[in-house]
Amino acid sequence: MDTVAPARRAGRRPIFPLDFKRQVVEATFQPGVSVSLVAREHDVNANLVFRWRQQYQEGLFGPVSQNATFLPVQVIETLTDLPHIQAQTESHSEIVVEVGKAKLRIMGTPDPQTLQLVLQQLLR
Repeated sequence: MDTVAPARRAGRRPIFPLDFKRQVVEATFQPGVSVSLVAREHDVNANLVFRWRQQYQEGLFGPVSQNATFLPVQVIETLTDLPHIQAQTESHSEIVVEVGKAKLRIMGTPDPQTLQLVLQQLLR
């Protein structure tokens, strides 16, 4: 991997060349590559690389690299008659029964027989 050493000013932060920033950022766009891994490989803080990515996407690094390629696409005719699907709406109900220190909360619509059995046991 060909890297460019940043220029350093006495007692200040390094100044990274634009080509170096572009190279680092474009490396992070490769599938399966993490920003922090690329940052470590180039001895740069990951937060700085994230900032460079944002600047790159805003077009602050100039035109896109010559290595950029277009992906093939296939245009299909648009669908005009989409099937209408009726959405089922669920009623959201809640039953709360408090007896002494016991509290029963039932969400949704309970089965009547089960509800009767639970209430009989709770109210004993």
